[in-house]
Amino acid sequence: MRIKKKRNIILSTLLFSIVAFMTIAGMFVGYQRDIRFTKNVFINGNDVKGYTVEKASRVVADNMKKSLEDINIKIIYQDKTWQFDQTDFEIDDAVKNVVNTAFKTSKFSNRDAVNFVSGKTGNFKTAINEVFVDFDKKIQDIVNEIEVPAQDATIEFKPDSKKMFNVIGAKNGVEVDKERLVADLKSQFLKSKDIMVFVHTKPVVPKIDSDYFSDKLSLQSKFSTSIKGSQAGRRNNVTVALQKINGTVVKPNEIVSFNALTSPQDASGGYQDAIIILNGKYTNGVGGGLCQASTTLYNACVLANLEIEEVHKHTIPVHYVEHALDAMISDGYADMIFKNTSENNIYIKSYVSGDDAVVEIYGKSIPDGITIKRVAEEVAVIPHEGDKVVVDTTGEYADKVLYKGEYYRLKWPSEGYESKAYKEYYKDGQLVKREEIRHEKYQPQQGVVIEGAQELPEGFVLPKQDVTIYPPQKQQ
Repeated sequence: MRIKKKRNIILSTLLFSIVAFMTIAGMFVGYQRDIRFTKNVFINGNDVKGYTVEKASRVVADNMKKSLEDINIKIIYQDKTWQFDQTDFEIDDAVKNVVNTAFKTSKFSNRDAVNFVSGKTGNFKTAINEVFVDFDKKIQDIVNEIEVPAQDATIEFKPDSKKMFNVIGAKNGVEVDKERLVADLKSQFLKSKDIMVFVHTKPVVPKIDSDYFSDKLSLQSKFSTSIKGSQAGRRNNVTVALQKINGTVVKPNEIVSFNALTSPQDASGGYQDAIIILNGKYTNGVGGGLCQASTTLYNACVLANLEIEEVHKHTIPVHYVEHALDAMISDGYADMIFKNTSENNIYIKSYVSGDDAVVEIYGKSIPDGITIKRVAEEVAVIPHEGDKVVVDTTGEYADKVLYKGEYYRLKWPSEGYESKAYKEYYKDGQLVKREEIRHEKYQPQQGVVIEGAQELPEGFVLPKQDVTIYPPQKQQ
């Protein structure tokens, strides 16, 4: 019985507390609604003493609408003018905000706070950005129309002109003093119906001027290979490839692919049939000579101290460059790729002059007066395996050989080589560093001699053969 009585007392006390709280809260809310400004508080010039928030908002909004009926705002910059009028304003919500700010009802937690703020004196004003529709956007639109970015000095690269580099001078930009523009608008607002604000600007100095390029357009390297004696198709292909490379500008950290520069590597790209190396044999194919163009570019890159990302040797040595310094390419599986690891652009000029294929690379000289040389060294000569005699059972070479004992040389045996290539760094004529950049092996090639397949008719005598069958070389 005692427990039940105690429980009833607790429930009664809790219910009484809830009712009391709701009653006090309702009284407080009602009190807030009836609170009035008790001292002189001015909002946009209106004395709202004795007004409730609702009445103050209504009075201030009505007076403000009247004051904006003939408002004329001009923002002027040089020969440009932007005009605004009362249609650009929305009053009601903004006025409620400023009245509530003046009254600060949202922060009241007790009667003392209410009494403090309702009795606070002061002069509150609606800022133009509070009643001007899309104020920030319209001001930014004006700023965007006026501002001009600074133009850095740039380089026009014309590799085939006498004057390869043309420096286009820098230009100052224009920046609007946006803070001052807004401040001027705010200060004139509610003081005058005719607002005239002049936009103030300041020049923006470019980061790069013409002098910046004075040490960045030097000849870094030049390399050439000979195309003397090349057939017409091969000469054409070297020329076309170098024309496609000519004028290339490589930005800092940019990676460049030879195949991408010279594609498409077929007849549609301007290439013709010429001798190519395929599986250790010379044969005819579209694009013969492209490897000489890539080799010429590769060696120029080495001398300019660019980073080589990918390079491949030929299956057999080529005649136009030292061993371990060639750059075989084949669209789809072999490329010559390099990277500009410097902090400045490099500029590539490539061309055919007479019997020479030439690549020149321009940019900022290698620091500390360093120059680079390329050196190839033979490590070993690998003996060849002599000739292989193949009987022409199909008659493919019937116009060359017919009878047994008749021979036609299809391919010469050749030695192989193990070679290394180095980059040597010189300063003031003295070698300061030497680094290995390639270690290649060119496998020896077996010779191929074709022999006729038919028996020599009785009574016939073969003429003396001028084809020598070579045995395998001895290891030295």
